[in-house]
Amino acid sequence: MSKPSGNVTVAMPPLLALVRAALREVPGVIRLARVMPTCQEPVVSSGPGAALINGASGVVVECAVIAAPGIRLNRLAATAQAAVAAALAELAGVRVVAVNVSIEDIATATSAGKTRDDG
Repeated sequence: MSKPSGNVTVAMPPLLALVRAALREVPGVIRLARVMPTCQEPVVSSGPGAALINGASGVVVECAVIAAPGIRLNRLAATAQAAVAAALAELAGVRVVAVNVSIEDIATATSAGKTRDDG
């Protein structure tokens, strides 16, 4: 059986949804925060917790999260980077150049139960 020919394109909003879903599944992420991209390239798609920049060699992802209290922040960031890159590569076939993670705050014990995204 031969493979059909043609192109498959995934628009940026569904990719952003994949990123945000992956971030929400990372242990220690309480909620998504507003993201301020640090790249010089224009942002193609953004929303609470993530922004995508479509570069010449692939996608750069900017992420911003609120961490749970008592979490090792370096481990949380590394897990978030891996989860986002895997989600885009495996589910959408997107080449990920970089995943930048910004931990914007640490939730207090009273706010840790809240999961609403900022924005």
